[in-house]
Parts: sequence; C-alpha cells; structure tokens
Amino acid sequence: MENRIISKEIDWFCHHAVSEGLLDAPSCIAVMDAIDEAKITPELDIFIQVVTENQICSESDRMMTLADMSREEAKVFGFPPESVFDKAQKTAEQAPASSPAPAETAKPAPAAEPERKSPPSIRGGGEAWQQDWPVLAQAESLPPEGVRKMLNDFLSRARAARCSDIHISTGAVPFVRRFKEIRLLQGQEVLTPEAAAALNLCPLTGEQRESFEKEHELDYSYSVTSTQRYRINLMKQRLGPAGSYRVIDDKIPTIADLGFKRPEIIEKLTTHNQGLILITGPAGCGKSSTLNALVDFINKTREDHIVTIEDPIEIIHKPLKCNITQRELGQHTKSFHNALRAVLREDPDVIVIGELRDLETIEMAIRAAETGHLVFGTLHTSSAPSTMDRMLDVFPPNQQSQIRSMVAESLKAVICQQLLPNADKTDVVMAAEIMLTTLAISNLIREGKTFQINSSIQTSRNIGMSTMEQSMFDLFMDGKRSYEQTLPMIKIPDLIKEMQAAEAQKFGGAPKAASATPASTASQTPPKKKGWF
Repeated sequence: MENRIISKEIDWFCHHAVSEGLLDAPSCIAVMDAIDEAKITPELDIFIQVVTENQICSESDRMMTLADMSREEAKVFGFPPESVFDKAQKTAEQAPASSPAPAETAKPAPAAEPERKSPPSIRGGGEAWQQDWPVLAQAESLPPEGVRKMLNDFLSRARAARCSDIHISTGAVPFVRRFKEIRLLQGQEVLTPEAAAALNLCPLTGEQRESFEKEHELDYSYSVTSTQRYRINLMKQRLGPAGSYRVIDDKIPTIADLGFKRPEIIEKLTTHNQGLILITGPAGCGKSSTLNALVDFINKTREDHIVTIEDPIEIIHKPLKCNITQRELGQHTKSFHNALRAVLREDPDVIVIGELRDLETIEMAIRAAETGHLVFGTLHTSSAPSTMDRMLDVFPPNQQSQIRSMVAESLKAVICQQLLPNADKTDVVMAAEIMLTTLAISNLIREGKTFQINSSIQTSRNIGMSTMEQSMFDLFMDGKRSYEQTLPMIKIPDLIKEMQAAEAQKFGGAPKAASATPASTASQTPPKKKGWF
C-alpha cells in the first residue's frame, strides 16, 4: 500500500477510530490494501462501507459521527498530527529481525490476525469498579432477608462505583448507568422472573405491594441507611417485573458545586420574593440536584416557610433558618394540583413543585407566583423557547393570551440543563442554557414570539444569560470536553471557527505532508483479509 492513496478524511477517521478502540491499526491498513487491489478510488464512505459489511466494527452511528468530524478536520488541519499508517510503518521498521532459519522452513506468519479484535460484549469488563458485585441471579434461592441484604449490598456497591442508575429487569443481565453510559456488569447472569420479583419487591411494604399489583407500576423512595437513599420506579413488563433505581446524593450539592459558569447569577435568583423559576431538561440531567441546591441555599440564607411537593421525596432537608414542610405524592397528598390548591392556605413563602405535569398544576403554579410566592418547578423540555411553548400550549386557545401575559409578568428565569461525559469520560459536566426574564424577553412571551428568545439570550451574555451551544463551547474552551465530543453539538459557524482555531493551535497548526510515509509501507503492512470485493 502506498501512502498516496490515503486521503486526509480517511487518515483522520482512522486516527479517531483507533484511539477510541473501534478499529485497530492492522485492520485500517488491510482495508486500504483491499480498496487499492480492487482499483477503487479511496473515499471515506467506501472505507466505512467495507468496515461495516465485513463486520469489523458494528458501531455504525459512532462511525458516522467520526466521519462527519473527520471531513471538517481535513478541511481545516490537512492531515492529522499522528497517522495510524505512519505508526504501523515505524513499528514494522523497529521490530527485531527474526532468528535465522532454513529457507524451506520459512512460512509467512499471519501476524496481524490475532490483533484484529472485535468489540467486547461487555465494555470495560476488566475495570476495577466492575469487580466483586453480588451475583443477583442467586437471589432466587435465598430467603427474604438474604434477598434484601443482597439488594442493599448491590445498591451500595453501585453508589461506591459512582453509578447514577441501576436496572434490575426480568430476562436481562443487571446493568448500570455510569457517567451517562450504560454498562453491563461482569460475571452477572440473566435474571429469571422469580429472581427479579424477589429483588424488586423485597423493600415494599404491604400497602406498596397492593398498589403495585393494582397499578402495575410504583414510584417510591428507599433508604438503605440514613445517608443512602434511592428513588425507585417499579413496573411490570413483557417478561416480568423490572426496577430502575436512581442514586440520590448523600449530601446536598452547593450551587457552585453543580458546575454553572457563573454560580452567583443562580444564587441571585433565590433573593426574589415572588415569581416563577423553572429548571428544565431531559431525564437524568440533574434537575433534582439543582432544585435541592436552591432550596438548601434559601434554607441557609433566608428566614421563610418552604413547602415542597415531591414524587417521591428525595433529599431530606433539615430546618436551618427556614421551616421546611415536605409532602410526598401518594403518602401525604393525592395529586400535585390538590396539594397546590391547599398550599396557598398553609402560609408558604417558597413553594417547590417536583414536576409540572398537567394543565391544572401549571395553572396553579402560575397563579401562586402571581399571588406573592416564590415558586420553583421542573419540566422535561430541552430549551428555554420550548419551555415557553410547552407551558402555553397546554392551555385552551381562548386562554392563551391571558396566560402569556401572566407568565410574562411572573416568570423570573428558566435554567435548562444537560449532563455530558467529560473529556476523559471519568465524570460528567453540566451544560446549561440560562434565560433571565428581561423586559425584552417579557415582551416576546407576551406577543407569542418565543422563536426570537434565543437571539435575545445571545445578545444578553453580559448579564449572565447563555444558550446551550455557548455553554457547550465554554466547556470545550475550558478543557472539560474534547473537540470530538463538542463539534457535533455546535451549529453556529462563528463558534465552530473558534473551536477549529483553538484545536489547530493545540496541535501547532502544522498539517502533515501527504508524502510523509515511505512508499515501502506496502511491503511492511500486515496480511490482508481476502474476498472483501
């Protein structure tokens, strides 16, 4: 294989694919040899097609992402700073000569074949955090007290390994979510319906079991110790019972701990005496952590009565300067809007609503904010404009004009969050879109021009606002996220150019010459896999 057939796009693609473990260097070289032998023009799409059709890598979505990224990098940087093909050539040149042997006994050794590894079925199986977990499939043969101890040990092990979610489901191997990635656990077995039922039902009280049998789903909180609490959802699925366990932090994070670029802006929101503050984002984005950090900050800095309505209660707040009344859906109230209807007679200063789920709850929250209370709530929306649309669209058309005016007057801020893996995937970082309700934004909400909110946020960075793209860009510039992780999420051309310039500066801005690898590489490459064309 000659280096002249390696395009910049293919060189960048192989650079990333090898560094992420999707491919190995011998496979890249063998694919290029096969394309060369077939006398086909080497293009990145052809390269990926050969890899996919021959089952060298099955992660097609990730390969497509790397391909888009490689094309952009090829335009800006030329060739990558370190080529997979250069490395293979140097390795071959530095390999010690084999010991002399008679000519008739010399046989070509398929040196590269053992190195061509397919992706492991369990990612990270050799990592230390995956070792020594209780084998949950054994729960089927244990008495009830033994099952509960096994579940408690498993949950404690997950907390120690910094997992955010644990899944125990009939017909599946137990798995966890760690730093936003689903990870299978080494040494576990597929759970039978009996084992899954024993594990998932063992913490329930008689009343909870009755509710689960009747409704076929249940939300509740579970305490292993006073500092180890979990939010649990049980459900019945096609194969049997299943449970999702969310790890609740054992200590309340401060606003500064959460990762906001300017935490003082968020802290200032707690000084309002009335109004509506919304924390939004997809499931698992840290909305509850932010909500509890705000409540804790108020508890330490103000002297008020705080009433929370949660489903279920996650973090237990101890009264410091404030009196805190915590109510749980199901146990202490029948519904959010029932609790909100009653809360106005309970002399609250701050009202915290776990989730704004329906028209009645949203309407009561807006009215409570209008009548002199500071109201915090959460929504499952992905941006500030979509939050406004979601709130307004639940109302009938004949009410929308009135509701827009009420929201424009009472809304103080929208904080939209995402949690993302950091650059080395050893933790998560938060990206946040922050909208503060200025006079301009109030007018946009009142006039129904929510599509213009993003532009207003972009022009108000000096007062602490930020779009989601700007926040992701800031994470990259601060070194918390890599170029490869960030580029697919940025659409604004000016931000892309700044990222490219920063990345070019990191590598010295020196593109690699196309003829850097000697033509003799062809004689040193590993054996090719035949029959690809």
